[in-house]
Amino acid sequence: MQRNQTIYTITANCQDCYRCVRECPVKAIRISGGQARVVDSLCIKCGTCVRECPQGAKTVRSSLDEAKALLAGGGITAASIAPSFAARFPGALGSRLPSALRRLGFKFAAETAEGAKYVTDQSFAQPQTGSICTACPTVVHLMEKYHPEYLEALIPVVSPMIAHGRMLKEQYPGCAVIFIGPCAAKKQEIMRPENAGAVDIVLTFTELAEWLASENIQLENCSESSFDQSHEIGSARLFPILGGMLKTGGIQSDGTQINVLHISGAEDILGMFSENPDFDGKLIEPLFCKGGCINGPCFGREESQFARRENVIRYAEAAGKNSAAFPPRSVSHKASFALDEQKPEEISEDQINKILERTGKIDPANQLNCGACGYKSCLENAAAVARGMAEPEMCIPYMRRLAQQRTDRIIDTTPNGVVVLDSELRMVKMNPAFQKMFMCNNGILGRRISYLVNADGFETLQTGSANQYESIQTKYGIKYHEILYALREEAQYIGIYSDISKIKYDAGQLDTIKSQTVMHAREFLDHQIRFAQEMAHYLGKSTAQSEEIARRLIGLYEEDSGKPS
Repeated sequence: MQRNQTIYTITANCQDCYRCVRECPVKAIRISGGQARVVDSLCIKCGTCVRECPQGAKTVRSSLDEAKALLAGGGITAASIAPSFAARFPGALGSRLPSALRRLGFKFAAETAEGAKYVTDQSFAQPQTGSICTACPTVVHLMEKYHPEYLEALIPVVSPMIAHGRMLKEQYPGCAVIFIGPCAAKKQEIMRPENAGAVDIVLTFTELAEWLASENIQLENCSESSFDQSHEIGSARLFPILGGMLKTGGIQSDGTQINVLHISGAEDILGMFSENPDFDGKLIEPLFCKGGCINGPCFGREESQFARRENVIRYAEAAGKNSAAFPPRSVSHKASFALDEQKPEEISEDQINKILERTGKIDPANQLNCGACGYKSCLENAAAVARGMAEPEMCIPYMRRLAQQRTDRIIDTTPNGVVVLDSELRMVKMNPAFQKMFMCNNGILGRRISYLVNADGFETLQTGSANQYESIQTKYGIKYHEILYALREEAQYIGIYSDISKIKYDAGQLDTIKSQTVMHAREFLDHQIRFAQEMAHYLGKSTAQSEEIARRLIGLYEEDSGKPS
């Protein structure tokens, strides 16, 4: 069940945008039935999809109920608060956080930075044979799954959270430990067998804020107090920003050292592995979230990365370095890393070509590589479809072609004639029924509609005085019914024609035809009278004859319809 996963999808919120697919650094999102689901075995728990989903469809499994139950049990519980708390609860809010935690029921509230200092000391004491720092569990998970060839380059030291959990349990025997931070991967990290018992529950900053709100605890109303400090911290409060661990270890890292590097963000970290690097003799501090832990997916505060960084630095400077003597730290810091390699299913070229052919992209010219589906190229998408991770319908150009083909199919098979005109009433498209009705072919495309039929209706639409026009006309011995309408935004006009030559009309339909004929005759008469007034000396006799003909025609139809003349 997805809700048992660290990160899962709230399907009701998933809206077919594929942004999570596009942003997932390891493509651990499967699209099925239009829904984007996280494949837990492929996921590295980075939380990128949680941060990026515009609809909030991706979420981190909540442990809030477990935490509340643990504290309600009455035992001793200690909170280990990640050093990035200074960015989430800046300034005076941070100084009130210890009091708020104690009001929730925590007996002790301590900074995870204590564990960070210990981890730094142990990491840099290791023999340097190509070393990658292991404070970030997502980086560790990435290497175990996708780059196991570099596992030996990892420094075999636990993360600050695990170290601090063990330190708290050593300091306060019998206590339970709840870690609070911005990281989704920490929930998975405590489930590793080698980390069993170090930390009992992981909460995110988002969950902590929800808990405080549910208890009506406002930090502004809490008193200022200090964290419980039992071990040295030094500069470890800088751990959540780039170079923080190196700074804690006293290592110069201003970017000018060839063999010392601090990097962050999925793109840079994945880019580093793609270059087949030689880690021998290098010291690398990687943080998977861009900018460091201050940009974790479960931060729960809308503030710029630069403001968060500044808040952490200001807190570290204000807290200073405690020169007091602290007891030695004797907890285990050793870590082991296991191969959990995820090899993609081998896909043959023939399988890929079949999918490309199905989606109309077998020709390289049709492979747009637009990325709308979430994959960088059409070939990558086709491979994902073959593996069951994607659907052909994710391709927007493909779906557009399908829709166009279905529309064209309807137009081509309708028994009614259909013609499309441009803004100048030139024919741009006609269906087979129209061609048959008016004995023409596509060779006349580009000509004005008046070349074929009476254009009065279209000209009426063109003036803007109406959006639809309907009439019955006769042409080429065919009596036809025309319905014309305008597509204003597209600057096009549509004509739909039905052959009614062999249709028998009832009385009502005949009345309609007669009325329309009378109307046309009146128009003809009015035109002739006006013309006669202007040109009487040329057309007097002709006008009198035309007037008589028109009046007789009107009388004929009005007599038939029972109307007075």
